[in-house]
Amino acid sequence: MSSNTLVCPFLSADPVYAYGVEFGMLYPELRDSDEPIARYFTIQNQDQILLAASRLGWAVEEMKPWGRDWFWCRLEKRPALA
Repeated sequence: MSSNTLVCPFLSADPVYAYGVEFGMLYPELRDSDEPIARYFTIQNQDQILLAASRLGWAVEEMKPWGRDWFWCRLEKRPALA
C-alpha cells in the first residue's frame, strides 16, 4: 500500500523551506554532472535555478510553464571552450 506522506517531514511548513530543499538537491547535480537534466521545478525557484545553471555552464534547451506554480525545463551542459 502506498502513501503520499513524506518519509521525513520538512522542519518547517514555510514554502520557502521547500524551495531551498529543491534547489539544494539540484545544485550538486548541476555542479557535478554532464548528463542532461529534464524535470519540473517550482516557478518560485526559476530565477535562481536558471542563474545557477548558466554560471555552471548549462544551457536551457527547452522551457515551458506548467500551470501556475511549475515549469518544465531541459538543461544540457555546454561544451567547454578550448
